[in-house]
Amino acid sequence: MDPIRVEVFLSVPACSGGVAVRRLIEEVQTQYGAQMDVVYHQGRDERYEELRLSSAPAIIVGDLVRFIGVCPTKEGLIGALREAGLE
Repeated sequence: MDPIRVEVFLSVPACSGGVAVRRLIEEVQTQYGAQMDVVYHQGRDERYEELRLSSAPAIIVGDLVRFIGVCPTKEGLIGALREAGLE
């Protein structure tokens, strides 16, 4: 199975929500490692505009915008990953 692509959009300068999201992603990534392919975006880059995101932090799991403007709970993030195929 291919790893689940997770795109994380963080603001510049970093806000408290972005710091919390980065910590959460790193924690979950240590647990699920090779099952996740995490890509970080800093600021409003081309991909941010392409997805028409309205605020950061934002987390895209697979092809779906799952969280925007908030840091999810660990359970919420793992739930989104499981819906995308995490085992």
